[in-house]
Amino acid sequence: MSFSQRKVMKALRSRGFEVVREGGRHTVMRGLDGVQIVIPRHRELNRFTVRGIAEDADVDWDEFRKDIA
Repeated sequence: MSFSQRKVMKALRSRGFEVVREGGRHTVMRGLDGVQIVIPRHRELNRFTVRGIAEDADVDWDEFRKDIA
């Protein structure tokens, strides 16, 4: 199962994260509490990567998955 990178970023933006910088292969987002998350710039992200992003963002996995499904 894979998830859209755009939907993942949209779900993070709705939780207060904003893009700090974009490189050739990764996007870095920062939350209101200063937590930085690195997101690979692929169209689709596998579930293990997305789950790690959710954990780094301190978001419940089931809630995050519903937002990006």
